[in-house]
Amino acid sequence: MVATVRVDAVSTPDHPDPTLHAFGMHLRQLREAQGLTLEELAGRSGMSFRGVVYIEHGRRNPSLITILSLARGLGIDPSLLLSVFDAPSP
Repeated sequence: MVATVRVDAVSTPDHPDPTLHAFGMHLRQLREAQGLTLEELAGRSGMSFRGVVYIEHGRRNPSLITILSLARGLGIDPSLLLSVFDAPSP
């Protein structure tokens, strides 16, 4: 799935950054496709429950280490987490 991100969008407390929101929604879809709860992904990733929630809601900008931890927790390649930003094929 490829998300369209508006460049002119502004991040506010009620409206997270569109890039972070797209990543969070993608993470949630991957987690739910595996039937994992937030708690399970947090435990498998070595993260806090709240940390995963904030990322899924686009409220936290995950570091490279966090992305690698989430990928490990999901049992996927890190590139799959970032594939939400891949350009669509012509």
